[in-house]
Amino acid sequence: MRNKNDTNGLNGWGRFRYSVYEFFRRLGEPFQRKKKSAHMRNMKHSLWLFAYLVLALPILHFFIFYVYVNFDGVALAFKDVSTGALTFGNFRYVFKELVSGGSEMFTAIKNTFAFWMLGWILMPINILVSFLLYKKLPGYKFFQVVFFLPSIIGGVVWMTAYKNFIMPSGPLCKVLVSLGVFEKDAIPEFLANSSYALKAVLSSNIWLGILANMLIYCGSLARIPHEIIEAGKLDGVGFWQEIRHITLPLLGPLIGTQAVLNIIGMLGASGNILLLTEGRSGTTTLSYWFYDQIVVGGNYNVPAAMGLLMTLFTLPFVCVGRWVTNKIEDIEY
Repeated sequence: MRNKNDTNGLNGWGRFRYSVYEFFRRLGEPFQRKKKSAHMRNMKHSLWLFAYLVLALPILHFFIFYVYVNFDGVALAFKDVSTGALTFGNFRYVFKELVSGGSEMFTAIKNTFAFWMLGWILMPINILVSFLLYKKLPGYKFFQVVFFLPSIIGGVVWMTAYKNFIMPSGPLCKVLVSLGVFEKDAIPEFLANSSYALKAVLSSNIWLGILANMLIYCGSLARIPHEIIEAGKLDGVGFWQEIRHITLPLLGPLIGTQAVLNIIGMLGASGNILLLTEGRSGTTTLSYWFYDQIVVGGNYNVPAAMGLLMTLFTLPFVCVGRWVTNKIEDIEY
């Protein structure tokens, strides 16, 4: 093949045309290189611009709804509600409410602690029920429908049905009257009676609480290799021994994570207060107290001070819980 610079075999006119071609080709090489480098630069700039636009929305969301909101919340905690001056009066009011036993804030904290303890009580029940469903005991499909029914029915519909179920003319009171627990003319209205209202709201959380983490536990149990279960059966492992020596150790990291989440939600535990009692009859919790103060009452300063104190109170528990969780060895199977 002929080299592009080889002019042998060309006549004079051919060599002249080739020389003109080479002249203009070499003359245009710098422009071609500049055009190519400019194209690469534009492509890089476009990629960087695309990356910035993709990250702009979450960054903007973070600064507006996290940094600004939290900074503004801290500032409100130290601001006087009437004059806007710097003050510690909001914190003094919070401490005064906390030390007085009959205050609404004290009742809210006490009820919040009751809902939080209910979460701890329901944790082993969640594991046990999930294990029973995983073992596919007789009638497990019926119980699957029963336990997952609240997730199929909307929360408002479920709470309305629950209120009708426990009202004085509802099925529960009719059964209690037939058993002689209450007189027919002395049936209490559970949600309006301070002696029963909190217990009624807690009862509504039991069914929903069992469902809360059941899907997570059932998914983790389904991942346990069948060979491990079979090996345990060959060694004579019984029902409770399987739970204690096989299931719980394999679920250890998950249980630790759920425990940390429960600790984090210590002061945020609540029930269906808004739909059932609207905080009346001594059923208010801290979550509903915040709603009542901010949304209903339009008071931001005292709740901001209370929120800051809640953060400082729960932070050590979260750190300790996280440290304990990190000590749990991850199990791969």
